[in-house]
Amino acid sequence: MKFPSSKLVEMVLERSGGRLKMNLTGGDPEVSRFMPPQAAGEGDISFLTDPAYAEAMKASKAALLVLREKDAAALWGEKAPERAVLYCDNPYAFFAFASQIFFPAVSGETGIDPRADVSPEANVHPDALIEAFAVVKAGATIGARTVVKSGAYVDYGAQVGEDVILQPRAYVGPATVVGDRSILQPGAVVGADGFGFAPFLGEWVKIPQVGRVVLGTDVEVGSNTTIDRGALADTEVGDGTKLDNLIQLGHNDKIGKHCVMAANVGIAGSTTVGDHCMIGGAAMINGHITIPSGSNVGPATAITGWGKEPMTKTGFYPALDPKNFALTAASISRLPEMRKQLRELARAVKALEEKA
Repeated sequence: MKFPSSKLVEMVLERSGGRLKMNLTGGDPEVSRFMPPQAAGEGDISFLTDPAYAEAMKASKAALLVLREKDAAALWGEKAPERAVLYCDNPYAFFAFASQIFFPAVSGETGIDPRADVSPEANVHPDALIEAFAVVKAGATIGARTVVKSGAYVDYGAQVGEDVILQPRAYVGPATVVGDRSILQPGAVVGADGFGFAPFLGEWVKIPQVGRVVLGTDVEVGSNTTIDRGALADTEVGDGTKLDNLIQLGHNDKIGKHCVMAANVGIAGSTTVGDHCMIGGAAMINGHITIPSGSNVGPATAITGWGKEPMTKTGFYPALDPKNFALTAASISRLPEMRKQLRELARAVKALEEKA
């Protein structure tokens, strides 16, 4: 796709809800893609967020430069560059919104492929697309402009909103709610049984999981990420939250709005994560705790509890050579004994000081 720069700015402004501040100067070239500043040419856009690329941006042959006014002043001084420049308060966000326009996620096709398995008791909007070999069970609802791709499975009574994309092999469990504009990547499982079992005479008795999963609007669920439905109440994921690949959310978790989690995060059941939290890859979070809004958890960090205030917590061992790792592990195993010895030494020193 190719657009005049002014038209692209107009579409980005609409898509961002008017929240981006932009000012186009120096021309209105047609543009069709983004390229790094050193490789860009006619019809290309380059944007600047990293100062390391400032000189490359200044020398770039891109048709349109996107950068903050203060960065432009640092490069060209008070004299404006003699070329098309879009001054934008958030160039990276502009890149994201504009890329969605250049590369739309769906084709615009509608209808139900005759090879799809769609129950006559399902409610599929006529503007939705159900591809070959997708499954939509009885009582399920599919909203307008939603795409259910080949191999995706929407179970009994699930409610899938408008402009949703269910990629191949995505699974939406019974009575699960998927909010508008959400995306389930290939292999995502939303609404399978929670891990609920009762101990009984040395055995484990399965507890039926009768809650739901409720995803808000604009939620993205990565490939092979699993979100278990609640045992009794619902498992919830708030508006705008983004989940990377291979994440596990346990039953009855409550994840707030606009959170982001990197790959391999595991959160045990009945934990609450507030709004605008960031959780690094492979973090391990215990069940039945609350992490306040605005908190951050570092990568590979084990969280077993939390206070009442938002904060950043990071804790992991750096990689060591085998000999030093063995020494470190041995020292850690002796910490309780060493603590006891230290306290005894402190008491002995205090006693000697009192006698002196």
